[in-house]
Amino acid sequence: MKSFGLWYLVNKEKQAQQYSGEIKNQTYSSEKQLGNTEAAETDPPEFDLHVNFWSLEDYKHMDSKIVPCLDIGIKIKKYRSIEKLTFFCPFSVKLNDVLDLADKMSTKNNANIIFNTDCEIHTKDNYTIIELGPEHLLVFPLNQVIKDVYSIHSSEYGTKLEFNFQNFQNYASSNAGLEELDIIYIRFRIKGNALKHHIYFDSEPLNKSFESAFSGTRMIDFKINEKRNIEEKVRAEIIVNHEELAKLKAVHFLLMEPSAYGVESFDDHRMSCRELEKGLWDDYLGMSIDFTKGHILAYHWRKKDANEGFNCLVKVNYSKTKPLTIFVYAMVVVALGIISSAGVTAITILCPDNPLAMLGAALLGFALICIGIQIGKHKRYKEM
Repeated sequence: MKSFGLWYLVNKEKQAQQYSGEIKNQTYSSEKQLGNTEAAETDPPEFDLHVNFWSLEDYKHMDSKIVPCLDIGIKIKKYRSIEKLTFFCPFSVKLNDVLDLADKMSTKNNANIIFNTDCEIHTKDNYTIIELGPEHLLVFPLNQVIKDVYSIHSSEYGTKLEFNFQNFQNYASSNAGLEELDIIYIRFRIKGNALKHHIYFDSEPLNKSFESAFSGTRMIDFKINEKRNIEEKVRAEIIVNHEELAKLKAVHFLLMEPSAYGVESFDDHRMSCRELEKGLWDDYLGMSIDFTKGHILAYHWRKKDANEGFNCLVKVNYSKTKPLTIFVYAMVVVALGIISSAGVTAITILCPDNPLAMLGAALLGFALICIGIQIGKHKRYKEM
């Protein structure tokens, strides 16, 4: 799988203003001033990434237009040092496939479950401010009254979601209540068929022609800022534009799966698991989860100081038994029994007392088995 990407363009003007302010208040030696100059120029913004993958389309009461979906949350400290932020998807994403979740974050319940703590919610000029202890997060909507803050661009290598912080900073600097906030939070959802084969794929073993009709394996592979998995021309463009890959202070990856499914991780990231609370996530997800179909578990992987990128490979063994599938297979078994019985009877009648009759019956049975296996293989390849 290709890697997602997160990079930014440094705001040189803000950097110069920061250094200028430090020089005015400087009381140390010229050597010390030189040291502070280097610190100002290399002091980067801090990023936390929160990713939720909802893989619940096997719950047939779920709207297939909503799930599966991938929620991306980006927390940025010192966002004023950024002129432009880019989130890169290594596949084509249409404008309608991206859903802004800023309005969901304006609800206390949703903020509490996202950050797993008790939050306080404030509003200022149609903007939501989330209070997390000493931290105050300004929720950054994708679409707002300020022109050209958010845009989406597609190319042959993928899709860029770009955020022009310069325009927003000009607005916030003259708005009381916003000018002092330096932590923002962006959260959006990517949905639709674009995720298939780019973050997950289904695999059914070739040696399980009958069993694979009732079970399967799903591989989920999420990567971000893994340089070797980002297209070389995209990496070259980052260098030419003097942009920098984000240094991820922490990454949280959550996967929602039915409790009956087997989940196995192939990475050494710290993992925890808990049951998804009934009804708690309905407003955030935008639809109700029918828990009569079974419980849902939330698997959580996290990594601190993911400066060189993050990847998480997960294997899910799932069941897909359907009444129609069982009925079809039962009818096939009955039909095979009738055909086999009729074939043996016909051979016996046509070749009475012939020792080759039993051999012919055995060959007929073997031929029917081979036909069944080939049909099963053809069905799997067509689905994949």
